[in-house]
Parts: sequence; C-alpha cells; structure tokens
Amino acid sequence: MNTAYYDTKPAIFEPVGDGSYRYRWDIKEVEVPAMEGEASRTQWECKEVTVWSTVTREKITSAVIAALWDSDYEAKLLNDYNAAKEGIFGEGGQKYIDRYTAFLGERKAIKEQVATDCETLNIK
Repeated sequence: MNTAYYDTKPAIFEPVGDGSYRYRWDIKEVEVPAMEGEASRTQWECKEVTVWSTVTREKITSAVIAALWDSDYEAKLLNDYNAAKEGIFGEGGQKYIDRYTAFLGERKAIKEQVATDCETLNIK
C-alpha cells in the first residue's frame, strides 16, 4: 500500500495502462504547509494499491487487506486472543482480546468500503 498525493482529486479506480489498475480509498483533501516565500496549498491524499486484470471485488479486497496487514500480524493477534481466552495472560489478557476485536472491526470496515466502491463501479 502506498500513501499517494495528487494535485487534483484522484479517481477511486483507474487503469494504469499496463494491464494493472489502481484502487484508491481514504481520499481526502489536505493542506500543504507553506514553504518560505510560498502560499499554502491543498493536495489530495489517499491510500492506493495496484490490482492486475481480471479485476474482481475479491481481488481488490485481498490486495487492500494484504497491504494493510500481513498474514503474520493477524496470526499473532489471533494466537494472543486465543491465549487470553484460555486465561494464559491472567488479568492482563483483556488487552489482547481488545486488540483482536479492534482488528476485526477495522477489517470489516475496509471490506465494506471496498464492497461499496465496487458496487458503485459495477465491479463484481
């Protein structure tokens, strides 16, 4: 995943021209602080991933999730969660349960965002 900056608002989805496509999310206008002798200006900031043809909602979702969290990260959270549920961490285990629950919420939110964008873009 890249955080990218544009002078004009970028499209959510666009072909690159080499058989790949860019999917962008979390697109927002940001102010760039003024440099000496210049006025401040605005740019567009977003996160983006590259997806190769044939593009599907599942491919975009997988690319975004892989860009945000590697598989080892999720495995560690899940192992800690299970250990906490079994009482291995004692009273300190709740933080591991909370971390995994927060992760699941973030992953659900990004899946919903991709689903909404794909529906708008008519990507199955």
